[in-house]
Amino acid sequence: MLSVQSFVNHPVTSNCFLLYDKENGKDCIIVDPGSKDENDLENFIEREELIPKYIILTHEHFDHCWGVNSLVEKFQIPMVCSQLCAEAIKNEKKNCSVFYDNNDSFTINSETISVESMDNTMLFLGHEILFFKTPGHTDASISFVVDQFLFTGDTLIKDEKTVTKLPTGSVERLKSSIEIFNMLKGRRLTVCPGHGVGFAIDGYDMKKA
Repeated sequence: MLSVQSFVNHPVTSNCFLLYDKENGKDCIIVDPGSKDENDLENFIEREELIPKYIILTHEHFDHCWGVNSLVEKFQIPMVCSQLCAEAIKNEKKNCSVFYDNNDSFTINSETISVESMDNTMLFLGHEILFFKTPGHTDASISFVVDQFLFTGDTLIKDEKTVTKLPTGSVERLKSSIEIFNMLKGRRLTVCPGHGVGFAIDGYDMKKA
């Protein structure tokens, strides 16, 4: 059975998730590691004797990828994201880190596997991960479904309007992402968003997005 452990990134509050299935192996996947230091995440991985296999990024913003460089250095693992995200994280303005704190701005130039190159699917310990392009917050944004979980990054956050005013954000392109989320209703999926608490997508009013 797939397990999802959540962590609160800091100093900017956002969500990081760890996916693992001990019944089928020790591999794990890290989603959106946005902490300046990843001590909590690394301690959990060590305590549970897990082996990081990939980092998945839902989009390029620094509060979702601040920990990537240290994790890649420690575990020697690739990132999985959209091609647009892979390009944006190489630029401190496009990943917005320079606007948060110029002294802490960073770029990421590590090995990246684009979801497009995998035909938007990936197999993890017998669990199929299905990726969707979900622009709106940024053009690079993706969401993905695995088992009964839907990871949406900042494209869908409970009871909050999706932020579309940052670079490459678009209200019009968000509409296509909302259509995707509506099509996923009826599958009893739990949304794991980029900020805030998880929630059931069934019955959720998409007009709030």
